[in-house]
Amino acid sequence: MTNIFSILSNIITHKKDDVISVEEDREYQFYLINRWLSMHSPKFASIVNDTTNRYWSCLTKDEMNKLLISSIPRSRFKRIAYIKKNKKEKTKKEEDIEMLAKNLELSKREVSMYKEL
Repeated sequence: MTNIFSILSNIITHKKDDVISVEEDREYQFYLINRWLSMHSPKFASIVNDTTNRYWSCLTKDEMNKLLISSIPRSRFKRIAYIKKNKKEKTKKEEDIEMLAKNLELSKREVSMYKEL
């Protein structure tokens, strides 16, 4: 069984079709492969958007793997920085509304509405 990083390494650097038996592999998921490839570089992101995002629904895993291997140019494998969403810090007002909503068994929107009145 392979992991997603060996699949990405094969697509980016090795370019071998027969290394991974993709059809039986549960780790091969279109969404994750496309996401990690698009985080590699802006050039890869535009290639993924122009090719694989359009044809993912009508291709099998083997066909998708061959498409990626043929469309992504060979390059060095570099560490891909995972892009996370920044968490927003809660203000004192939001914490108070959340506490009141929990204690009064109301929604946050209802508590905000009553607070404004």
